[in-house]
Amino acid sequence: MSEQIQAKPDADSLNNAPALNPKPSGVDEVQDPSFDVMRYLQILYIHRWLFASVVLFGLLVAIAFAIKQPRFYKTEFEVFYNESIKEFVVEANVPVIKTDFDKNYWLSVMQSEEMARLTLKNSGLPYNTAIVKRLFKVEMDNKRKDDRVPSYKVTITSKDADIIPIMIKAYIQSLNDLLHRNQVNNSQKLISYLTDQLADNNKKLSVIDRKILGDENGNPGEIRDFNKIASDLSSFRNNLLNAQVELASVQASRAKAELELKNMDGTIVNETAFSEPLKMQLMNLEVDLARALTKNKEDHPAVKAIRENIVQISNMVRDSLKQNLEIKSLMRNPLKSQLMSKLIDLQINEVALQTQVESLQKVISEFEKMMMPDTTREGSQQILQNRELVNMTINLLNSRLIEAQSAAQGSLSRFVIIDEPEVPKTPANKSIFFFILVGLVGGVALALGVIYAYDMLDNRLMLVSDLERFYAMPILGVLLHHLNADHVYTTDDPSEEEQYKRRNEIGEVVVNLRQAMKCSKHKLYSVCSPVRREGKSLISLRLARELAARKQKVCLVDMDFFASKLTHKLDRDKLPGMSNLFEGECSLADIIQPTSSEYLSFVGVGTHRDVSSFSYEDPAFVDFINTLKPMFDIVLFDTPAVLFIPDTVNFIDQVDGIIVVARLALTSRKSLDKLLKIFKHHQRKITGVIVNDLKINPVNQYSDYYYYRYNYGYRKGNDEGVKGLKGLARLFRKKSAVKES
Repeated sequence: MSEQIQAKPDADSLNNAPALNPKPSGVDEVQDPSFDVMRYLQILYIHRWLFASVVLFGLLVAIAFAIKQPRFYKTEFEVFYNESIKEFVVEANVPVIKTDFDKNYWLSVMQSEEMARLTLKNSGLPYNTAIVKRLFKVEMDNKRKDDRVPSYKVTITSKDADIIPIMIKAYIQSLNDLLHRNQVNNSQKLISYLTDQLADNNKKLSVIDRKILGDENGNPGEIRDFNKIASDLSSFRNNLLNAQVELASVQASRAKAELELKNMDGTIVNETAFSEPLKMQLMNLEVDLARALTKNKEDHPAVKAIRENIVQISNMVRDSLKQNLEIKSLMRNPLKSQLMSKLIDLQINEVALQTQVESLQKVISEFEKMMMPDTTREGSQQILQNRELVNMTINLLNSRLIEAQSAAQGSLSRFVIIDEPEVPKTPANKSIFFFILVGLVGGVALALGVIYAYDMLDNRLMLVSDLERFYAMPILGVLLHHLNADHVYTTDDPSEEEQYKRRNEIGEVVVNLRQAMKCSKHKLYSVCSPVRREGKSLISLRLARELAARKQKVCLVDMDFFASKLTHKLDRDKLPGMSNLFEGECSLADIIQPTSSEYLSFVGVGTHRDVSSFSYEDPAFVDFINTLKPMFDIVLFDTPAVLFIPDTVNFIDQVDGIIVVARLALTSRKSLDKLLKIFKHHQRKITGVIVNDLKINPVNQYSDYYYYRYNYGYRKGNDEGVKGLKGLARLFRKKSAVKES
């Protein structure tokens, strides 16, 4: 405050002072960040009820959301890819065994529309694909340290806990169905490729066998027709290959059917053990049939007899299989019956094919022994070595072909669940306390943002620092709390207790104003404000009373003809005033009304309310002002709100100084800018501004105006202190009298 008002400036320097224009925007001094933080905290405290309302709103929204949100259940399970069976892929048009599992590819497959469609189909639930897709969330299993481990974490979320096991089972089944479809497509390409390779190698083997049979060093024995032997041997090998491939396919299909049947209502299928005699009889019959076909045709009686015996043995095998098959679930199920029939047929075919393979291998072995040449000769050894290499290639291709056929037809349930998930018993929703916490945090964040945005849009002066920041006007003083009660409008001398209370706030204004009066010799001051309800009338009265208490002859003039608040509050409505003086009804001495204070006089507006003909440039008004000036030490004019009565600027020409009143949280910068614009030719007369309605709070108690919350306390009956002060005063008077004598 002392920085704003100099102690004793001379009159010339004050008259030549620069105009008090508002500080241009964009040229503010760089503020300390802590200043902005403290200012925001003070603004936050001022709007504390708005802050509390927004926080409460956020809390209620969070609680309402927590109450109305549907209950949902969540289960997590891990899906593991079993790599015990290799997968075939095609690279550069050549089928190869895949070495690495493509985790990213299957991650995209698990979240695809096709996966959701198959899951919906396998579950049989009345949903749609979009709903099923939303139920599942798939991500990489980060718990596995090795990135090559094919494991995924799947989360299923549903409002109905009962469907979770059904959806998990359908999901795994759909995943294996997609895997099976991909494997079948790739396996078919591999089978076609291997078949072509086998055909080429069989041709090479046939050529070598013909060369062995035609060699003079061979073993002619009972062999007479070399072409017939070579043709039969090639036919047996082709039959053996086809039987082996078909056997692998039947074995894979049988294993798949058993697994499906086992998963239906706890059904268990016991493996059938055939008697050794039946198995030996089938094998011998197949060998006899192969030998007979080498000598006779299909319609020969011996061939027909052997085939009839094979049929009889097959029927016996079927009867034995039915007797040894045990089903624990006796519920009637058409699908189960179909699987049972399919399983019986597959097992019969498996036994027949196993017998056929063994018999063909035995026959081919016998033929190869018959045609083997003498191995002691060098040329024969080379031929046998070549034959062995070709034969090894054929066996390798056969094994790969059988494996490919098994992969294409078998059960490929390689996606399995690591740990069987449990059906959730309790909802997975967050607790109400979580939503309360979220509501509080969100409400606080929203309230902080709302108040910050509101403060940015708000044009009012909220703090004293706002006035100092945007304007160069000196501050005469700061008053606490805007008073509006009737009992404060009085001209009586203040009591000792009230004098103690006034020492800080209005006393500072008085001190600064008296310093300005001493420097400038000014007496006439206009107390004005941009708009109404800013407290200028009461401030004018309090300022006049405090100056009178300091034995200054003060005249308080109510100039607000449009809203004569002082005249009304002081009960001077029926006494003559300025309007009566201007009408010639009374003299100046009649309108200067004494008060209960010896040094304070009051001039009201008078009894005439029609002021349409009044003008501030009226010679009578000018004479009135010039007459008052020598009669008093200071004259205070309670001026109308400048923005409401712009003609007030003509009155400013007659006064010596202007005291502007600005009320925090009411006076806007826009209105204050307009006032300064109206007074642009009189800004040198602006003595300073009085800030009204400062509210001390825990935030700003350590600001520049903290001392307003402290004052000297008054204790009634403190006679000792009073006597001490009076005795000290008498002592000084005695010393002065001695010096004079």
